[in-house]
Amino acid sequence: MNTGPIPTEYTSIRKFTRRALLRGLASATMVAMSSRLYAQHAGMGVVSPPVRLDDAWLIDQTGRKHRLNDLLGQHVTALQTIYTGCSSVCPLQGALFSAVQERMPDIHARHPIQLLSIGIDPLSDSPSALHEWLMRFQAGPGWNAATPALGDVDRIRTALSGSSLPLGDIASHSTQIYCFDANAMLRWRSADLPRADEICDVLNALGRV
Repeated sequence: MNTGPIPTEYTSIRKFTRRALLRGLASATMVAMSSRLYAQHAGMGVVSPPVRLDDAWLIDQTGRKHRLNDLLGQHVTALQTIYTGCSSVCPLQGALFSAVQERMPDIHARHPIQLLSIGIDPLSDSPSALHEWLMRFQAGPGWNAATPALGDVDRIRTALSGSSLPLGDIASHSTQIYCFDANAMLRWRSADLPRADEICDVLNALGRV
């Protein structure tokens, strides 16, 4: 057995791992606090009665303008809110949708399935930034991104949350997934950062409605 001094590089790795763990615990604590204080971490589960969001114009990753409910209509949609400058939870959200995208061919539905990433920082979430963000996660044709006008961002976030609590800033935005049926009705809200299989199960169920 080696009883000599612990190599310096091993000690550094241990310190780094401990710092990473402490940062993770701190982040988890802040999210837990936010869930009690802010609307974007509000109720989860089946939305009853279903909700239609007020319409708004959005610009997608190609620079084209769409009405929100036109984007949602005729598709079963899993929607997430992101911003392209986010380096904390948004990469996790991108990885989550990437995992869902891999499973989409196994979903047999009456309506097309799509993924929609909504940018909530219109000053930075330009079409080119949205395009680069999608390419980072190898998004296919069934996964699009779009950004509303600045004046519509909080209105959309509030409607998604289903709560009257204050929103907080975009840095603490929700990592919930919102699922819509083919009539553009919000039918389900996930917990924060749900499993890909859970999202697929909901899309599969809504696709048969």
